Amino acid sequence: MKNLSLLVVLLFSLLSLSCTTEITNPTNNESGKLILKIDKQNAPASVVFVKAYLTRENHEPIIGSLNLLSDSTAELLLDEVDAGIWHLKVDAENDSSLLLYTGETDVEVFAGFTSQVYLTLQPTGAGTGSIYIHVTWGVPVNNNWIDYQYNPLLSSSNQFFDEFGVAQPQIVISDGIYRMYYVGVAAAASKYVLYAESNDGLNWYKPISNPILYPGNYGTWDSWAVHPGAVFKDDDGIYKMYYCGFADQYSQWHIGLATSSDGINWEKRSQPILNGTSGWEYQIGASSIIKKDGVYYLYYYGRSLPNYSIAVATSSDGINFTKHTSNPILTNQQTWELNGVLYPSVISQTNGLKMVYMNSNGSGFGIATSSDGLNWIKSNNNPFFTNQNTANSWAVEKIAYPFWLKLPNETRIYYSGISNYSDDLKIGMVRKSGNY
Repeated sequence: MKNLSLLVVLLFSLLSLSCTTEITNPTNNESGKLILKIDKQNAPASVVFVKAYLTRENHEPIIGSLNLLSDSTAELLLDEVDAGIWHLKVDAENDSSLLLYTGETDVEVFAGFTSQVYLTLQPTGAGTGSIYIHVTWGVPVNNNWIDYQYNPLLSSSNQFFDEFGVAQPQIVISDGIYRMYYVGVAAAASKYVLYAESNDGLNWYKPISNPILYPGNYGTWDSWAVHPGAVFKDDDGIYKMYYCGFADQYSQWHIGLATSSDGINWEKRSQPILNGTSGWEYQIGASSIIKKDGVYYLYYYGRSLPNYSIAVATSSDGINFTKHTSNPILTNQQTWELNGVLYPSVISQTNGLKMVYMNSNGSGFGIATSSDGLNWIKSNNNPFFTNQNTANSWAVEKIAYPFWLKLPNETRIYYSGISNYSDDLKIGMVRKSGNY
């Protein structure tokens, strides 16, 4: 008898049990609610009752139950749940109240924030026979990475500055708002930095119709294109954007810096902070930044077609950077990487750093780990996600520009994708439960 893996999410798919914390108008103790949803049509015939138990120290238990045969709705609501961490236990029983499946996990309820977790219901071995349940949420991938069923999340607005698509998402969560900075692709490969917002990272809207960062005036180093690279909010509250720019797509690319006090109105420095030079870094672009012990680690890629490599530069002030002497720190060594590796996105873990990156033809993503941010070890399971794993084949032609986002109960990778017979770039997301 096999385990029953269920995705606990805000949006409900074609399979079984979903659970979400959804914040309504908070009371003084900032309470929320938790909803469990079941697709009756696909529920196992032997499962009749679903019971949920929320427990927390110094709180009364919250209990709810659902009868799949008699209840008019397939939703189980647990209301007035105080914000904080609760222990969730879910049981699935037959018509004799014999426990068939059970699972438990911790759920954190946030005021004004939607949290998402995964839950595995394990068979108890009770009753007779066996049950096999095939669970589908998007497309399952290696190590339980699951592509979001409703991809893409963001598409072109069909305006001049993004008529050929949107790509390269960079996300900052500030004041409970997801802020996405991304590139709009215009005619003749000119590029602009655009902006979108979301309350949950899934449903996006564009409060500003025009670009928030334009190419420079004629004759300047970034007069043709600006790409959003690493974006973050520094300790002093100032947003920093390390962007790629160039005056000619076939000549050198450089990395510039723009700053903002509100994340929307940006001011560029007049000159690049890192320059493309020659050889493997003839053209360079930033894609991730980590600040550790007062040192900024800016990760970038070098391009000398058809080859790509990954490098790092460090700084004590976030402005004056020095390229590391061991660059490039990551090159193509595995067969799937083809002509190179590029667009690294790095997150900090308790035991070091983890990087996701793409290969040269946009067919897959790989993972590498490091204890010092300079020396990296690639996973033997690379690529862990490919264009063939995308939900409903929405990006079966190409996947590119991965971006890590750590949330309390899951890790997401936002990325760009292209479908079959199309050149139109769109933005989607794949995720995994827990702090990966």
